[in-house]
Amino acid sequence: MWNGAIAFGSVTVPVKVFAATDPRSLSMRELHAADGAPLAHRYFDPDGEREISSEKVVRGAEVSEGRFVVLSSEELKAADRPKRRAVEIEAFVPEQEIDPIYWDRAYNLAPQPEGQDAYAVLLAALARTRRSGIGRVVLRSRERLVTVRASGSTLRMHTMRFHDELVKGATVKLAATTRRTGRAEMDIAKTLIGQLAGPYEPAKLKDTYRERVEKLARSKLAGKPARLRRRPAPERTDDLLEALKASLAGSR
Repeated sequence: MWNGAIAFGSVTVPVKVFAATDPRSLSMRELHAADGAPLAHRYFDPDGEREISSEKVVRGAEVSEGRFVVLSSEELKAADRPKRRAVEIEAFVPEQEIDPIYWDRAYNLAPQPEGQDAYAVLLAALARTRRSGIGRVVLRSRERLVTVRASGSTLRMHTMRFHDELVKGATVKLAATTRRTGRAEMDIAKTLIGQLAGPYEPAKLKDTYRERVEKLARSKLAGKPARLRRRPAPERTDDLLEALKASLAGSR
């Protein structure tokens, strides 16, 4: 993606940034039902009577409900920090204190030729101290909060969500449970977890929904009838102990 650096204190570690993920979402388009032609999105005024050309579309910040202030590209750039191609580390924090809910997209960081030694030292230091660097970097014209951590023999960078982007528990009224767990329930639950215990093997976790939809599309293209069979929903029960027993029997 780009060449830059990790910077903290007086230390600069030259790195190359590469995307670490390749989203495999389904490629879907909106089509005209009559002839299957792809549809285009166009801009219209609020009344839907007058089409607006893309050249006359501007961006505005909503400062209160229904009230906008138009901001030009130059003004937005002025609000950004200088585009230094560096991850500016602000703190090194215990990695176990970072809730994965804050992580967004992942990137791999590779050393540039002149930064091999510094890269190796930072990688080893993060691994041994079990700490991750928290900092900021400009990606695609926007400042992002990021974490840099050791992952095996590689430094990995994750863009992060800000704290005020998380949905608070009080907002969705998550009530704290006051129910006490019975011994029989706990014994069966622990047995069930033990039977399903195993190593984390991400390569075995397939996107089965995408695979089924793609198979359905290929079948229809070949003129084969689609077989739409849904799995029967499991019987619902309010008896937790009975549900645990049924799950245990099923896992066996």
